[in-house]
Amino acid sequence: MFKKVTLYTNQLEDMKGFYEYQLGFRIVEEDESSFTLSIGESQLVFQESERPAIYHYALNIPGNQFTLAKWWAGERVTLNRQEGMDEVFYANFDADAFYFQDPAGNVIEFIARRSVDRMGNFTVDSLLSISEVSITTPHVEEVGGQLEEMDIPVRGYKGIDPNALNFLGSGHAYILLVAPKRVWYFSKQKSETHPLSIELSDGRHINITEDGRFQQEKPATPIMDKMEEIDFSGAAFLRKEETWTAARGFANRADERPNAVDTRFGIASGSKIFTAVAVCQLVEAGKLNFSDKLSELLPQAFPHFDVTIHQLLTHTSGIPDYFDEQVMGDYEELWKQRPMYTMQTASDFIPLFKDQPMMFKPGEKFHYNNAGFIALGLIVEQVTGKEFAEVVEDQIFGPAKMESSGYFRLDRLPGETAFGYIEEDGMWRTNQYAIPIRGGADGGAYVTASDMANFWSSLMDGALVTKEMLETMLQVHASGEDGDYGYGLWIQRHGDELVKYHVMGYDPGVCFHSAFYPEEGNVLTVLSNKGAGAYEITETIEELRMKKE
Repeated sequence: MFKKVTLYTNQLEDMKGFYEYQLGFRIVEEDESSFTLSIGESQLVFQESERPAIYHYALNIPGNQFTLAKWWAGERVTLNRQEGMDEVFYANFDADAFYFQDPAGNVIEFIARRSVDRMGNFTVDSLLSISEVSITTPHVEEVGGQLEEMDIPVRGYKGIDPNALNFLGSGHAYILLVAPKRVWYFSKQKSETHPLSIELSDGRHINITEDGRFQQEKPATPIMDKMEEIDFSGAAFLRKEETWTAARGFANRADERPNAVDTRFGIASGSKIFTAVAVCQLVEAGKLNFSDKLSELLPQAFPHFDVTIHQLLTHTSGIPDYFDEQVMGDYEELWKQRPMYTMQTASDFIPLFKDQPMMFKPGEKFHYNNAGFIALGLIVEQVTGKEFAEVVEDQIFGPAKMESSGYFRLDRLPGETAFGYIEEDGMWRTNQYAIPIRGGADGGAYVTASDMANFWSSLMDGALVTKEMLETMLQVHASGEDGDYGYGLWIQRHGDELVKYHVMGYDPGVCFHSAFYPEEGNVLTVLSNKGAGAYEITETIEELRMKKE
């Protein structure tokens, strides 16, 4: 029944720390005045307010994990007791329960449904849904009648009793309707009238005002509505004067592990910007020059490719591409003849294009080229004597405080990383056999949304390259049908006005857009573990949250 429940608190930072770090719940949306927790099929929002507020709510957990859940909670909080007991069996609901409180004093119940079993140990992913939410109001009969008009039935046959604890709902989901000053079970806390908002699974909304009155209306949430409309799976992050983040969908569909605001996602070609920065750093160090030629730097691999580093960086080299995005449609087709698990280093790509003819005369035009960035990665390795990924992690991810980012193997993905998914015949499969087993200079890094914000800040503040080199990177060096291009990034203008510098990436099971907006210094990143959706959400956020007043 509960899709999203919004409660209020005047202890937002303490509450966020408690739920995120002490309990380990996943945050799926966040801004300066609220944060949203993933509770299985439901979401729980805490919205900042000026006055304290106390509620009771319950979370459904599998019945067979009750003992494990109680031990898990006892390691993190002090369980509430009543008459010497710290648990109770509710025969009417065929469920066991235990209780504890958060820093605001909310009375939290874990209720284990004996009819539901889950294999494995108890974790935050064992949470099934929100089970109960309290509505405290001096207008019990009035509000109860309005809820009944919404076809939310009263449990039992006596109807709404203004002097009792009323259960409205069915199955494993109930609204607890009660008058003020009732003592909650397993607690000394008394029920208090405070505002709250409930979004039901069918899209209807229930709003309770400061004085406990009922309002049925749907608040405007156009970005989240757009995410739902296109079934977006991923995370979005906007840094303006304040920061807003949101996540939706599953990082792991099999286990129903939700995406969170700190989930890692693959970004495909979006990581070409890291390659460009690494090359520019070597130019600044005097170890390379933009006019150096590939045939001279790597004569054994590419003796006939008489093209410059500048041309490789700007997709104007004309060298053959192992995957020409303007001609070839399905990246996955590449790995049917050459298994993707063999593509572990940049050198593994050399046979795919080194003996092919040039596509056009160097410098003649812009033509997006993945092989050009493979070549740049090989140059970085040749000059530094280190693996490309190690160079990026040491020279870019480290200084930019991109602590969760890296070039991870598909068969060794770290925790809190989203699997990429491909839809096929109405079902979903991972992209494990559709892309190289490890990313490199042409794409395939994994990042979080906040890490990308740190990258843009570090790049624009001169922490990665000098201001002079940054100006070189941000110049328009080439133009194609999709727009203007600098070194490793796109440049979007509207007439004479510079709108944004941006990067993007698409692979099977991956889509990504990230941009820096120089006029205001804003950063927007949208990551998805599906092959589409990031562009639409980027457009929606630009229109609704970034348009000028």
